[in-house]
Amino acid sequence: MVTPAPSPAVGIAGAAYYLPPVAKDLRTLAKEGLLTGDVAPLETFGFARARVAQESHVEMAIHASRAVLEETDTDPADVQLVLYAGALASSSVAPCAPPPRGSLLHLGSVPELFRYPASILQQELDLTSAVVTGVNQQACASIFSAIQLGRMTLASDPDVHTVLCVASDRLPDGAPRDIIFNLVSDGACAVLLRRDAPRNRILAVHQVTKGMMYGEVALDAEVIAAYFPTAVTVIQDTLQKAQLTMDDIAWIIPHNVSLRSWEILLGMLKAPVAKLFSGNIARVGHTMAADNIINLRDADDAGLLKPGDRLLLFTFGFGLNWSCMILEH
Repeated sequence: MVTPAPSPAVGIAGAAYYLPPVAKDLRTLAKEGLLTGDVAPLETFGFARARVAQESHVEMAIHASRAVLEETDTDPADVQLVLYAGALASSSVAPCAPPPRGSLLHLGSVPELFRYPASILQQELDLTSAVVTGVNQQACASIFSAIQLGRMTLASDPDVHTVLCVASDRLPDGAPRDIIFNLVSDGACAVLLRRDAPRNRILAVHQVTKGMMYGEVALDAEVIAAYFPTAVTVIQDTLQKAQLTMDDIAWIIPHNVSLRSWEILLGMLKAPVAKLFSGNIARVGHTMAADNIINLRDADDAGLLKPGDRLLLFTFGFGLNWSCMILEH
């Protein structure tokens, strides 16, 4: 019997993000008609402001990707694969002109349907050796899917040694920023994956999709009712994959979908709130697919993460998708 060789370890060699410089507090958003509900509940859920982009989602993706390449001293020609993730359907297309105010996406002609952000990213950053592709339909969990696909490619193909995963999302001008008890910001992130990266080694990734629960007939209450028990199961299953328990986790690197939701979920997991890196919920809001990477980078920059720390990243996306990832810093 031949024992298969162990898969090479894959890790996050670098992470960067871009947030629009314009930050609007809750009262400003309400005054400008960018909230459908009252300010008080959002404050109760831990939100304070949202980032509102003037630039396109493609421009934000370029900013974040350029930053991670420069910070890791990576030659763009050394990137073999680009995985572009978008939470919004409109994030997968780059129209020639800005959409009219209030519209999700405006296309002037059929050829505009083929203007892909990943191809523009390749051209702008001179990623001459890269194969590009898009990952979507997992909403805010799309970046986790991109990272998992990049990880599997690195583990299985010896000719690939560097993968760039990018997520960027921007709400249309005038769109409400409050969606089912959370406050949405525009933003982008970029992650560089390498085989045998010295830190942030990926120990386990797990995702569950319950598409049968989502659609025109889905009610907010039904989504919320399904969210917590499924989140607990997904997190526990991911810990089991990594052969760890919650006690082994040093930090929980969250999505920014409300501090209150995390307090409830941590209670169900019997995990202390002190393990939650929660400061960006008020400062940044929910950037859809970029939250966890923004929080990972900020926790690292703050000196909170120590070598060998096990980190639990969890997110949820419409569709309905629950995703969890465990890293070893």
